[in-house]
Amino acid sequence: MPSQPLPRLARPTLLAAVALCACDGHAPTPAKAAAPTASPAAAAGKPAEPDDDGATAPRTVKLDLQPVATRRGPISLHRLGDGEVVLAGGVLLTRVDADGNLAQEAGLLSGLHPAEPGAGWQVHALGGRDDDLWLTVARGGDDPAHRVYRRRENTWTAHEPDPDAPGAYYLDYATWPEGHAIALRMGGDGQAALVVLDDDGARPARPRLEVAGLSEAPRPTRLAGLASGELFASVAAGPAGAEGQPGLQSGMLRWGPTDATGIFAPLPGLESRAPKQVSALVESGGQVLIGDGVEIDDEVVPYVAGFDGTSWRLLDPPPARGAVVSLVETPEPALFAVVDEEGPADSLWRIHAGGDWDVWERVELPPVQLAAGWFWDQEAGAWASEPAPAAGLVPSPRAIGRDAAGSLWVSAGLLLPDGTASPHHAVLRSGPAAAPLALYDDGQIHAAQQDLLPRKAPRAGDPTCPQVYVHLYTVSEDSPEVGTPELRAALAGPLGSLLLGEVRSQGERQVGLLLAAGDYETHKAAIAGVAAKLRYRSRASCGHPPLLRGWRAGG
Repeated sequence: MPSQPLPRLARPTLLAAVALCACDGHAPTPAKAAAPTASPAAAAGKPAEPDDDGATAPRTVKLDLQPVATRRGPISLHRLGDGEVVLAGGVLLTRVDADGNLAQEAGLLSGLHPAEPGAGWQVHALGGRDDDLWLTVARGGDDPAHRVYRRRENTWTAHEPDPDAPGAYYLDYATWPEGHAIALRMGGDGQAALVVLDDDGARPARPRLEVAGLSEAPRPTRLAGLASGELFASVAAGPAGAEGQPGLQSGMLRWGPTDATGIFAPLPGLESRAPKQVSALVESGGQVLIGDGVEIDDEVVPYVAGFDGTSWRLLDPPPARGAVVSLVETPEPALFAVVDEEGPADSLWRIHAGGDWDVWERVELPPVQLAAGWFWDQEAGAWASEPAPAAGLVPSPRAIGRDAAGSLWVSAGLLLPDGTASPHHAVLRSGPAAAPLALYDDGQIHAAQQDLLPRKAPRAGDPTCPQVYVHLYTVSEDSPEVGTPELRAALAGPLGSLLLGEVRSQGERQVGLLLAAGDYETHKAAIAGVAAKLRYRSRASCGHPPLLRGWRAGG
């Protein structure tokens, strides 16, 4: 798609630092045109009514987006070098199959370290291409840590970015004409470097994180690359002679296709203020966009700027309070921005880049109806059920992306009717799926990882086997209820407290009992009797596979 003009610049009163914009002769090459699709931004709503004081409220529009995935826990969006959008919940990736529906495969966990429920492991960054993926997972909290993996031949292998500096990891990935991707490596000593990822692993990249005129090495935070070979990195650094002075100067490093040394350009100021650290840096439609927030009069104001081929240009901010955390461009052309506002409710905004449209419009997302489900209750140490909400939950957008086919993706937290945050999240897409896919929560992911291990039979008093799964039969067709009527009747009475579940184990849908080891020892003989009566070839093993839905005779 040819590079489109950016929306109109911020008003002159907001351009106190526009002279700091860098200008040079390298212009980005237009990105490869995507297959034509129906415009996700075609829908429009009625203009909002003016406020009593005469000021016009932002126009609100509705988009035709449909839920394609839900999860009890956050869902992140990641775009690969070929334009595929991949979902991540916990450490498990979810991809789009040939029919356009999402597919969640436990095999995508093979090779990863166990992610214990409650540990907080999440996908931090994903890069590379379909046959050679690179993954960074991170854990926050009081004991932060990173792990890096490479996926080849259908399994992940742990990767050490810098054997001489333990603790190094890849902070961000970008597409790159050489190799499969370029990565921003953070060393255990805090030093940053750029490396190319290819068939042989990682090697130093031609672009170097060096800038003349700065008193120290720039501290990069995000990375974006163009198909032309141009590379951009958001950085913070101190100007030469600024020793002992507080604060850092934020800006962008840009390398041409053959450059080893980048050109540093301070970011234009919004009322003389520039972001201290860029939150969002994306390549979209042959352009590079950045988003963040700046503090003005004790409030955080959204900050959006773009590189038009010669300089960084500031856009009028969306009429909200908060930082821009995600950006994307669509072919109309239009820009979408997610603003992280105070409180649980965040907002999505759209601005048209051409024609007479030059104001931000607030995008209203449709409510998401959740189904009843089961999840791992970490505090109780057991599987628990959750009824379906009576009404749809309102999405609070957290990230936005666009794939090579032109579909728009939005990841959102779901709000309860009283406006507070629920534990549930959803992904909406301009191209619907057959049905929304329920992604594994952290407990189900851990169970799926354990299920990939060799089977071990339970033994009384074995401390390494706190849970037992008794496989009864394999499911061959869908059923409205868990288990057959005969099995459910047999579990009434003394066995009424046991959990009968439909699970996914070893690539199969199965029905079996999920118990604590002590309960298994207590009821082992009765369970064997039920299995023999119904002619099931039962088999007990340590650990629980991921529970999809469950039933107890005792409720």
